[in-house]
Amino acid sequence: MPPETPPNDFQPPHITPRDKAPPGWAFARKTLTFLGITTLSALILIVLWQGAEIVLLVFAGLLLAIFLRSLSGFIKRYMPLSENLSLTVVLLAIVALIALGVWLLSDSMRQQFDELSEQLPVAFEQMRGQISKYPLGRRIVEQMPEPQQFIGRQSTNVFGRITGLFSTAFDVLANIIIVLMTAVYFAFSPKLYNEGIVKLVPQNREKRALEILATMEKTLRGFLLGISGSMTINGVLTFLGLWFLGVPFAIPLGIIAGLMSFIPNIGPLIASAPAILIALSQSPAQALYVVILYLAVQNLDGFLISPLIQQRAVSVPPVLVIASQLLLAVLFGFLGLLLAVPIVAVVFVAVKMIYVEDILGKRVEVKGEQDAKNEIRLEALSNE
Repeated sequence: MPPETPPNDFQPPHITPRDKAPPGWAFARKTLTFLGITTLSALILIVLWQGAEIVLLVFAGLLLAIFLRSLSGFIKRYMPLSENLSLTVVLLAIVALIALGVWLLSDSMRQQFDELSEQLPVAFEQMRGQISKYPLGRRIVEQMPEPQQFIGRQSTNVFGRITGLFSTAFDVLANIIIVLMTAVYFAFSPKLYNEGIVKLVPQNREKRALEILATMEKTLRGFLLGISGSMTINGVLTFLGLWFLGVPFAIPLGIIAGLMSFIPNIGPLIASAPAILIALSQSPAQALYVVILYLAVQNLDGFLISPLIQQRAVSVPPVLVIASQLLLAVLFGFLGLLLAVPIVAVVFVAVKMIYVEDILGKRVEVKGEQDAKNEIRLEALSNE
């Protein structure tokens, strides 16, 4: 009888594909992944930087789309019209009003703007002459740039940068067309773009992404409705005040004051400069009255109109608003200055909801967040 062999307790180790990898492969893979993500992020930032004007124009189109949808929602509330039909009514009404205004005021308005553009350099030279009569004023005049230096050194518009052959007027017209087309597409199909953004986040965070997007939309809507009232009041009051003081070109100066009110803090300063120059060409006392007028209008705006805007939109610290205006103006010119406040308002909402609430777990008040959650909940119930 052969001797019994002892049982073989040895079991070969289970070798996985990861164990077969050469030493140091895990570290190399992590390094390559980090480099790949960093390179991709850098490329995205470079593309966004080179196409910053396009991004700003698309954002301007988004603002206009939100404003159009706000007006269409007002019409839909009081008339039995569908969403797209009420939006079409708003667009047709705006086109009709613009056409009527151009037909009624085109010749006289264009003549006044032409005369104003001719008088401003003359008034600027007269101001320099009056200041240079004094020793201190002479030093200030020596440091003053020429009027031509206020003109941008190169076109910052999209079409002008692509070809370099378009005139400034055509650049502005092309950019307006881009904004209008973008606004129409956004206004008629907002859910398409919202769903596209939501698909980029994990499925368990889709509802939160919808809440953040809806809160941002409410913030921009409140800002636009408030600033529209501010622009109208500032323009009308400035025109009436200049007309009462007998300052020439009261209508175009009032229009400039209304349009520049879209840019808080800095816009009124820009709008007051031509009015003060024109008044100074008449007399120093007239210029003083104009300064008092603009200060009175801005104080009225600061104590009555701006608080109403803050009630409807997110409250951004004033220092942050001014800093963002200066930064975007330096980086992207007038277009950056124009859109600085709504951009910083959207970023402020994103920081509060994504970083402070979701990452840090702290509870902060974001205006419009609860309304956005209620709307999403009601929409989900209606879809069921």
